Amino acid sequence: MPDLPDPFELLGLEPESTPAVPAQQTGPVTFSADAVPVTQFDPSTVAAAGGSGRSAGRRKVLLAVLAVIVVLFVGAGFWVRSQLDPGSPGEAVAFTISKGSTSADVASSLEKEGIITNATVFGWYLKVNGGGPFQAGEYDGLYLHSSMSAVVNVLEKGPAPPKTVSFLVREGLWVSETRALILESFPTIDPATLDQVMGSTHPTLQPTGSTNLEGFLFPAKYEVAQADVGNAQKVIDQMISAFDRVSATEGLPDASTKLAGAAGKLTVTPYQALIVASLIESEAKVAEDRPKIARVIYNRMARGEMLGIDASVLYALQKRKTSLTNSDLRVDSPYNTRLKNGLPPTPINSPGQDSIHAALNPAPGDWLYYVLTDKDGRHYFTKSASDFQRAVNDAKARGIF
Repeated sequence: MPDLPDPFELLGLEPESTPAVPAQQTGPVTFSADAVPVTQFDPSTVAAAGGSGRSAGRRKVLLAVLAVIVVLFVGAGFWVRSQLDPGSPGEAVAFTISKGSTSADVASSLEKEGIITNATVFGWYLKVNGGGPFQAGEYDGLYLHSSMSAVVNVLEKGPAPPKTVSFLVREGLWVSETRALILESFPTIDPATLDQVMGSTHPTLQPTGSTNLEGFLFPAKYEVAQADVGNAQKVIDQMISAFDRVSATEGLPDASTKLAGAAGKLTVTPYQALIVASLIESEAKVAEDRPKIARVIYNRMARGEMLGIDASVLYALQKRKTSLTNSDLRVDSPYNTRLKNGLPPTPINSPGQDSIHAALNPAPGDWLYYVLTDKDGRHYFTKSASDFQRAVNDAKARGIF
């Protein structure tokens, strides 16, 4: 068995003194008559007594050392526990983890913000219980003086969804109306900056040299991140990205192939198909009419006839009206399809996905005319001019328009 260290040496103490033992007499011992008999002295008994005293002293010191160690361990345990869970949490604290932050960086930030009490102990906690690295972003649900288990639970769930501002763009808006809506929804956007962004942003299907975003600002409900509400470029990019996703889904970039023969010998480009979609958006009121209106447009294009769509005249006037005067119908504009042959030069609004789908998938039929036939917005379709005129007179007589 190896020798144990001497606790006296460890603590720098002197061992207890052993009583001196007198030397054994070598000569004869004389007793007086009245003396009490004396047992012969045995030095081993003295040695044993001295050894027993030394052992007792050593045990006392060892027990004292052990007691100190126990106290230290118990105290350390209470301290660590207080670091792991300091008690009742305090006020809520906004906390952000930056991109590229390590678990150690996060621990330091948590301590700095007062969410945890000790970054080092937090590091030990992660090593023992697992956790991290944590996602970058903004976190909710963290409080001053939180327990480390509660903090890890929040961080492991990931950052809160970005705070956003809702922004609704309905189908059929003109680009001028969408611009006004953006400025109304995001007052911190500078109008001049928005104009510059709109003039310098070029969607994939936009004709070369064009700066007109008509038709490309896709109608939808957007959630704009709080950090981007004053950023005109981010808002416009988000709308054009939505258009790109929908156009790809519907096959708009392949319009020439999808619509081969739809307009007779004419080749319909993707941009022209978008123009047709915008005309459909302005004319159709019910879903079943959209592909039929598309067919009327392509049939007229194939015959080289004017489209005669009043919505394009309203676009030329940049006025929202329920009826057109004779003066309105005579406006000299490439958008006046009552006077100009073929398609308008650009879309006349922002069409939704249903209208884009209809433009790429016209219904089969030989119709050349349509007229509103009820207050729900349904149209009557015919290939006969005289039948069309009869339907117009009937609708007027019934007060449809």
